[in-house]
Amino acid sequence: MRGRLWVVVGLAVGVAVGVGRLPYFAGAAVSLADTALRVVGTGALTLVHGAAARGAPRRIVEGIAAVVAVLVPGVTALLLVLTARAVLLVRTIVALLVGALGAAAFAYLPHGDAFGALVLALAVAAIALLLTGPLVVAPLSALAALIGTVYLPRLVSSRSAEPTAPVAELHRALFASGGSPLWLALVLLLVAVLPFAWAARLAFR
Repeated sequence: MRGRLWVVVGLAVGVAVGVGRLPYFAGAAVSLADTALRVVGTGALTLVHGAAARGAPRRIVEGIAAVVAVLVPGVTALLLVLTARAVLLVRTIVALLVGALGAAAFAYLPHGDAFGALVLALAVAAIALLLTGPLVVAPLSALAALIGTVYLPRLVSSRSAEPTAPVAELHRALFASGGSPLWLALVLLLVAVLPFAWAARLAFR
């Protein structure tokens, strides 16, 4: 439970930074979130364009690109939360293995030396258990929450082109004509929110 608490703490910090409650970090943190989105998005679009270069139909490529564009931020946040949870599992396994290694020293060393080895192993295991949360798990979760806090408001902002461009691309791919109908925008908004909702569910489970 204490390990999962760091996931929740990280999410809270990420949201606080994203909405400007921690102003000294807000500018740099939002830039970091934007950079993460661009890096992952560039990789995803490179794969899509690679498919196009191999002869995939243009409309299919445009449709895939539109869906990828709205999914990338949520999937990135989801992967960060999954990584944070995996780190919690790995740190427990590492702590147990290191503790077992220290205990095994009694089978090979004199009791005095073995006791020292056990104390060292337990100290290392304790450090792994205590520091992994604030130093690894919380930052990963914070970045996931920051991405959501930066990205999702743009989807519903009238001043942002984030939702309209993918809608137009997907409309062209599906119907071979221009346009950004409201129903298709709502569908893409739902698609964009789904991975964020999954990440939140994992964080609080």
